[in-house]
Amino acid sequence: MLTLMSLSVTAQSLLPREAGSRVKFNAMIEMPQGYVSGVCVILHDGDLLKGSIFNEFGITAMDFTYNPTKGKVKLLSVLPMLDKWYIKRTLKGDLKKVIQALERGETTYENSRRHIIYQFDPMADDGNLSAPDYHEPNEPIYDDIPQ
Repeated sequence: MLTLMSLSVTAQSLLPREAGSRVKFNAMIEMPQGYVSGVCVILHDGDLLKGSIFNEFGITAMDFTYNPTKGKVKLLSVLPMLDKWYIKRTLKGDLKKVIQALERGETTYENSRRHIIYQFDPMADDGNLSAPDYHEPNEPIYDDIPQ
């Protein structure tokens, strides 16, 4: 006899929960033709989540808002190379799925139809990746190697 057991697991949301709070992610959007990488900052602003993705040089790839009650993403601005109606339509739908994935505690979303992979890794408050193997550039990686 096979007994089915139901497990209730609640994943921790990676999105900001309180008004005025923000979270940062190391963002990578991989497409067949190339990629966009940088930092994504999401701010909880009342009823909306406001987000921005910008690269290492401070150039903004896109600004967006997400309304959780309506489940809608609005693109406020995008890079000129992404400013095509068909690209923006895909981005809107995918950003909605990315935000829903982050709400479930997942850091990756893949649009298998368009072969686009979205990777959003949480960053520590000091702007560094929160991965356990991160080390400062001037800090030795191995303790047993003489300096």
